Amino acid sequence: MKRNPYELQRSVQSLAASGQLDRAIDLLEKTVENDSSYMEAWMLLGSIFRSIGKLDMAIEVCKKSLEHIPNNSTIWVNLGHLYIENNQHDQAMEPLKKALSIDSRNPSAWYSLGMASMAKEEYSQAINAFQKTIKLDPTRFNAWLNLASSLDDMKKYKEAIKTYKNALELQPSSFNAWIGLGMVYVNNGDISKAIEAYQKGLKIDPNVASAWFHLGTTLSKANKLDKAIDAIKTGLGIDSTIAQAWFDLKDVYEKKGDKEGEIWALKKAIATGKIDIEFTNSTDPEEIMKMIDKWNEKNKNK
Repeated sequence: MKRNPYELQRSVQSLAASGQLDRAIDLLEKTVENDSSYMEAWMLLGSIFRSIGKLDMAIEVCKKSLEHIPNNSTIWVNLGHLYIENNQHDQAMEPLKKALSIDSRNPSAWYSLGMASMAKEEYSQAINAFQKTIKLDPTRFNAWLNLASSLDDMKKYKEAIKTYKNALELQPSSFNAWIGLGMVYVNNGDISKAIEAYQKGLKIDPNVASAWFHLGTTLSKANKLDKAIDAIKTGLGIDSTIAQAWFDLKDVYEKKGDKEGEIWALKKAIATGKIDIEFTNSTDPEEIMKMIDKWNEKNKNK
């Protein structure tokens, strides 16, 4: 039987679009049964299981295909990527290394290896993998982004800043790049630059609560307390369930000397239901403050 991957893909897509996934799966299973080295058919079969959330089945399909096509770098990368998507980062390492042993110039293999290493908090290995990815494919934006994040985690702030800027040259309107750059600037002590980066990110997407919280706490570091309060409140208007944001707001009010605001923010933190119930046993503001301070001390390194 003559292979026609494009026709096969069109048939599968047509069946899937009409809700006939079982028929699409049956078609692909019969196709690989008749031609076990038909890579595109195996990949389509795995992608269907992945699309319906059956990652374990997609992984099994990928492994089965490798019994018949063991020297294809793309399939090994796909297996590694599926493991990553399934939060099986240890299991992802072997197939990705196998892919690279077949084709050391496969940027997708290096990128997925970086992602798995990053998830395992093996940042030196992640940095190396992302650098290899970029060398092979300088336009891969997410590789720049994750390289910058890994450099930040390794406290290599100047390199991380430069890398985020390289990412922004590729995608100047990237919300994640601007917010990531802001976080590195904070870590490097460049508060004014951090504020500017956060503000640029929030112009792109003003609906992310955590970005407003980052901006607010950074404005507080710059002693711009009213603006800090406004920023944190804006974030809380998007998501009022974040207890830490209420604590941050409490700290700004405390820094400002606004006792009433401080107690109000504390009560809001308690109202999230994410604080130890013992806090609600006291109605004395000073006692509540002591309890909150103890709670913060106990949880700051968690």
